Amino acid sequence: MTRQTRPIVPFNDRVAGISLRWLDYALGYAIGAFILAALVQALRFDDPQLYSVLRHLHNHLGRFTLAVAVFMFGLSLYIGLVRRADVRPYFRRGVYLCVGMMLVEAAMGAVLYFALGARPRDEAHLIYGAGTVLALPFFIYVETTAPKRPALGSYMWGFGLLAGIIIRCLQTGPL
Repeated sequence: MTRQTRPIVPFNDRVAGISLRWLDYALGYAIGAFILAALVQALRFDDPQLYSVLRHLHNHLGRFTLAVAVFMFGLSLYIGLVRRADVRPYFRRGVYLCVGMMLVEAAMGAVLYFALGARPRDEAHLIYGAGTVLALPFFIYVETTAPKRPALGSYMWGFGLLAGIIIRCLQTGPL
């Protein structure tokens, strides 16, 4: 039995009448659609070389991840502070999707840096990029091992920190 820091209020998984149970699926489709749209744009309007396509995807996906991090931060604030509920399975799957998105972003950056020889404007971009990959798994660990509930506060911190790191990445990365 887990200890509680405050009573957890039953949450009906609805925000303004909209069910959040589809959140993880909607987030997955949005990520896939965004990557596909950015890829089509890169192949259609830019030089279809591997470097230019990866650079285009890396730049646009970085901005998209900032929007997703801010959205998930706001959602965690709403569920945790306004509704006083705990982590829901769809929210946790959405967090795993965000981690996967950060891994894809880091893989593109690694290919650009190590295989294609592209360098960011500031080398600190590599440290911030590693921070984006490591931020959420740390808070997932904190949330899943928390002896006290509710543990949604770890995701509030995690997505707030992730958004800050992504902003710093965007400031140090463009060539």
